[in-house]
Parts: sequence; C-alpha cells; structure tokens
Amino acid sequence: MKKVLSVLLLIFTMLLSACGEVKYEYKDGVMYENKKPATGTFEFKSGDYKVKSQFVDGVPEGVLEKYYLDGNLMIKDVFGSEGIIQEEIYYKNGNLMGFSDAEGVKMYYDDGQLLMSTTYSTGETILYHENGNPMMEVLNDDIAIYNEDNERLFKAENGAMVDLGLTMKKLEDGSFEVLKGDKLVSTIDANGEITNYLYSSGEKMLTLSDVDALTEFFLKDGTTLMKQYADGKILINYKSGKPLYEVEENNWYIYDEDGNKITSENETVTDIKKIN
Repeated sequence: MKKVLSVLLLIFTMLLSACGEVKYEYKDGVMYENKKPATGTFEFKSGDYKVKSQFVDGVPEGVLEKYYLDGNLMIKDVFGSEGIIQEEIYYKNGNLMGFSDAEGVKMYYDDGQLLMSTTYSTGETILYHENGNPMMEVLNDDIAIYNEDNERLFKAENGAMVDLGLTMKKLEDGSFEVLKGDKLVSTIDANGEITNYLYSSGEKMLTLSDVDALTEFFLKDGTTLMKQYADGKILINYKSGKPLYEVEENNWYIYDEDGNKITSENETVTDIKKIN
C-alpha cells in the first residue's frame, strides 16, 4: 500500500511540476513566455553561439551580446524603439571587425586598420589599402582609384572621365599599357573589356571586367580582398583569402578565421532560459 501511495504521490508531483512549467519560444524576432510576449533578460543559443539579451514586450531592447565559443565577445547590439541603433562586431582576437550606427558603417582589417567606410549623410563609400590610404572612393557617379602611395590612377566626375595626363601604349598582341609619365599604372586587354589597375610596384590591385561585370580587389600578395558580382553579390575576404563577409540577395553571412559561419540573417534559436 505504501508503495502504491508513493507512486501516486510521485505522479501527482510530476503533474504539478508540468502544470507550472514555463515555456519560452523565439519566433519571427519576438520572445514569448507561455505564448505571450516576454519581458526580462534571456540567454539562448543562436546557431552554435551563446546570446544574452534584454527583451521588453517580446522585442530586444537595450543591449544584446553574442559570444564566441571561447567566451570572447563577438557582437554587441544596442536596440532602441525602432530596432538596432548601434552594432559592434569583433574578431576572435578582440579587434573591432565592424561598427555601424545612424551615421554610417565601418569595417576593419583584423589588425585594426580601416578596410571600408560608408557615410549615410553623403552616400560616400571608401575602400582602403592595408596602409590606411584610400584605394577607391565612390560618391554617386564620382569615382576615384588610387594606388597604395595615394597616386590617383583614375577619376570620373558625374560619370565622365577626368584627364589625369595618362598615355596609352599599344602592344603587339593588341593590348594596352596605361602610363603616368613613364610609370605603368594599368593595363587593358585587346578587346577593351578587362582593365587591371596596378600597385606602385606592379602587382595587380583591381580588375574591372566588362565580360562578366566582375569587380575584384587584390591585396599586394595577390590574395583576393573583395569581389562584387553582376548580380549584386559581394564577398569580402580575410587576408588569408578565406571568406569574411558575404552578401547575396537578402541574405548575409559573417565567417570566423577558420571558415565557420558565425552569424547570418536567419539563425535557429534554442536553449532559451530567463535569467532575470
């Protein structure tokens, strides 16, 4: 009889526990507690990585932090009433990878040097060499291209090319060398479809192709830094050549130095728990 009572008591206790269980769910950008928009501080996994965030009425508010597997900070987002108002993304080594706020966006090489910047108020985007000098400046139909010594190799204003005093030398195979004084600054293939801009020491720096509408930027050692495709896809690489940042249609991905995808537009949220 005692054994039967013990079993019944255990079942009763389990039922009470089940009735009092709180269920959390993150769906379409909203955190739910027992199917109602939740308020509080939560920890959960987004993909493979731990996230800690404050929520008010189901939506993030205040600070959201995402961490690498070793516990180092990966992302810090600050949310306001209309969504993210500031974002910081970090490399594994602790250096800043990217920063965005109401004024614009900045991306950095893993050694801390500025890689690219966009200013929202003007619309200007600048891509930088490893030494900090600008490689390309784009503002509407105004474009300028520079080598690492800050020598201007190309300039267009309102879509029209500006005369920089360059001369063209035709070679036997029909291709062209473009010279600034006696210095080679770019080459053009025989069909006039592929232009290669060069570093001051002769290495390929930038390729513009009318064949496949591909734009490709190179580091001085020949590693591809960035590609922009005809369909709008953009790929930015680490100095090692491995992918860092990828944008394709409405999807974007960020990778760590080992090639692991660390964040993307749509990630599965699991292991939700409320900590405050």
